Amino acid sequence: MCSYTATLRNLVDLRQLGRGEPWDELWHDWREDWRHLKFDLHIEPPTWVLADLVRARGCTGILFPSQANDRGTNVVVYVDRLIDGNSVVVNDPDGRLPRDEASWGR
Repeated sequence: MCSYTATLRNLVDLRQLGRGEPWDELWHDWREDWRHLKFDLHIEPPTWVLADLVRARGCTGILFPSQANDRGTNVVVYVDRLIDGNSVVVNDPDGRLPRDEASWGR
């Protein structure tokens, strides 16, 4: 387990769903079980469509409330958008984490 330092701009914040500008109705389906929809019903999950919309807008990722912890927040980061000041860096001040594959063998 490790922690990260993140600088992320231009995120869609689902914690604000229903506030401010009108949200597309599809956003209200973000909690749907994508596995059931895709594998049992053979339907493209709304979250996949939403991810495509977010990426088309050029956003870096999505903040959304945790379904496992009522007070928690999760983030999806599109790694190809870690440009222009966006970054996720491992917080390893003591240099104890592996740096590459060879590090695991020591």
